[in-house]
Amino acid sequence: MVARSADAVHFNRRLIFVAAFVLIVPASTVCAPVVRAQSQAQAASAPIQRPSFDVISVKPEKTGCGPGCMVSMQFTADGFKAGNITAHGLLLQAYGLNEGQILGEPAWANSATFDIEAKVAGPDVAAFSKLDFDQRQAMYQQVLTERFKLVAHLETREQPVYALSIAKGGPKFKESAPDPNMIAGAKGPGRFAMGMGMISAHGTSIPYFLSMLSRQLGRTILDRTGLTGNYDFTLRWNPDNGVTTSSNGPEGAQTDALPSIFAALQEQLGLKLESTKAPASVLVIDHLERPSQN
Repeated sequence: MVARSADAVHFNRRLIFVAAFVLIVPASTVCAPVVRAQSQAQAASAPIQRPSFDVISVKPEKTGCGPGCMVSMQFTADGFKAGNITAHGLLLQAYGLNEGQILGEPAWANSATFDIEAKVAGPDVAAFSKLDFDQRQAMYQQVLTERFKLVAHLETREQPVYALSIAKGGPKFKESAPDPNMIAGAKGPGRFAMGMGMISAHGTSIPYFLSMLSRQLGRTILDRTGLTGNYDFTLRWNPDNGVTTSSNGPEGAQTDALPSIFAALQEQLGLKLESTKAPASVLVIDHLERPSQN
């Protein structure tokens, strides 16, 4: 199981990584080839002064384990550290994308792994500490443009997507009780754990849940639920690689064959996931190069 905390997360190849942060609010404006869709409205009314990294270290991952091994990601007081990460994984996080939304990557972007450490200058530490999760994550773009020489542009193309709606009978989960440790009205991960064929959420918004689920399924998921609160729920399914999840029985007990993700959503959460097509943003890579070691 992959557990999310306030500062760090570990994940495997099957799960596209996400660094955790207690509070998430809409993303800020980013100074890079692409901006997150959420940031445009915010930029018009409340520009965010975000610091830049003063030092960025990128080195080839030393163990030789490659993208099949665990990847680590951790925000620090003055920046972040990442271990065994691919350029592809960093692109997904930096631009808030799902699998299938990046086109034109060189082959090495999915195979070569790197250890990365970036820090802001001392006078900027206070400003960095005030950034929310999306604002910090958007700073990965500076690593890509400066060290990987990224040049890219955004296009809109018709793509296969999923749409999530409420199934007949309504949702089978309840809205979370107010959390005194969260700012009133904040929408985001809450306390979120994710593993192979399992998601456990407490105080989690539907958009955040869908952002995680879309990375599991490799498609953008449209939110047609109309649910606007924070919710508690647990979802278990049989991952599409055929691995089943063991039941919570005594050691040696026969494992339960869990349903598909589609059936699990309907049976356990009262939600319906359907395949459709819709215009979706894709990041087209014009140039990306291996960083020189420093």
